[in-house]
Amino acid sequence: MMNRMRNVEMSGAAGAALWASAFVIAALILVQAGRLPENAAHADVVADRGSYTLLTCNSGRGGEVDPEDLLYVIDSREQVLLIYEVEDSRKNQIILRDGGSLDTLFTRAR
Repeated sequence: MMNRMRNVEMSGAAGAALWASAFVIAALILVQAGRLPENAAHADVVADRGSYTLLTCNSGRGGEVDPEDLLYVIDSREQVLLIYEVEDSRKNQIILRDGGSLDTLFTRAR
């Protein structure tokens, strides 16, 4: 009977130590995550109508006065992603840069 009580006391202490370690590790993860540089993605405009979702964002090229934009088009009915680029808005020209089946893209990403 005495051995059982000793085992219960030791397992309780071991469990408390494991929980304390888990909290310390979680706190360290949160502190380190707060030190990561910000690489936030920002969409300029998002529109969703029926089976189409359109998203525009800055491509990172071009100047402040004339930035180049990307247009992402997702057709959820056909499961297709198309990426267009607007190099110069004054030219009124949109160029298809990439695209394909969402199933294939997600399979390749794995």
